[in-house]
Amino acid sequence: MKKIILGLVSLSLGLAFSAHAEDISFSEATSPRKEIELNNLRYKLEIQGDLLVFNKNGTRLLFKPDEERRWRFGNEKPITSYWNVIHQGLPTTSLYHEWQFNPHGELQLKIKQFDSMSPNRNGEVKTGKVLQAKEFTIENMNAPAIVLYQDDHRRVVAQFKIQIWSDESAEDIGKLGINSSRLTIFDNKGNVWASRLDNSTGNNVYFGVTTHRGSLYLSYLPFEGAKKIGVAEKNRIRIDQGDMKINIESADMLLPRGIQANVYGFVDSSKRSERLNQIKSYGSDKEASFLENIRR
Repeated sequence: MKKIILGLVSLSLGLAFSAHAEDISFSEATSPRKEIELNNLRYKLEIQGDLLVFNKNGTRLLFKPDEERRWRFGNEKPITSYWNVIHQGLPTTSLYHEWQFNPHGELQLKIKQFDSMSPNRNGEVKTGKVLQAKEFTIENMNAPAIVLYQDDHRRVVAQFKIQIWSDESAEDIGKLGINSSRLTIFDNKGNVWASRLDNSTGNNVYFGVTTHRGSLYLSYLPFEGAKKIGVAEKNRIRIDQGDMKINIESADMLLPRGIQANVYGFVDSSKRSERLNQIKSYGSDKEASFLENIRR
């Protein structure tokens, strides 16, 4: 149980604005915490990569190119990424990075920067000369910033941030729709259930989708046959079904920053579409209509 007292804070499901930046918070935890199991930690962790351009000393941010990436562990394999960025006025970024937990639960990072990178016809990546290679054991979940380019005027940096999902602050938020112009659904075994799924029409307080991998039925509200199966935050929903972990990523923000919501529903792996990429979705703001759709 956690009690939180906030001073001068306005909270709503819209954007919160304050006349000044001062924030005073007092927090008291009244229950002990258990260590996070390694498999759960992998599932909670997300890595964000940004390119930043500073002055030559790295003390003043000049601008941030429109280049942001996110990576997550899908299964027991490491996160591996060939990150190639061509941006007008900047040196080309050709970066390979690999993230993995060792048997002791420590997060390790390997990075190589190349002078070039290009795809082959067989889908593999051809790399040029190695400019730098580094290995890190991450401390305090604080990922490094890698200097990619430096001259007398500016410094180009690849900055990594580690974000960890937490269930502790998730709450019931009431009758709010799960709406997005584009959703991607995938699981921890590397299977994509749906991509570019549009469910922006209507107020989908209750939302369901049937794919070739199975069916999902979701809401921020409890409904008949549902149980708490996940957490929503920002533009993502993660669903925990034992060995099966399902992620839903939205091109739009599902919730305002700072709000975590409990997600209710269930997964029916036996109810599938007949063909690959055949997707049926349906939403409603009325529970009875939604349940009628499920039973069809």
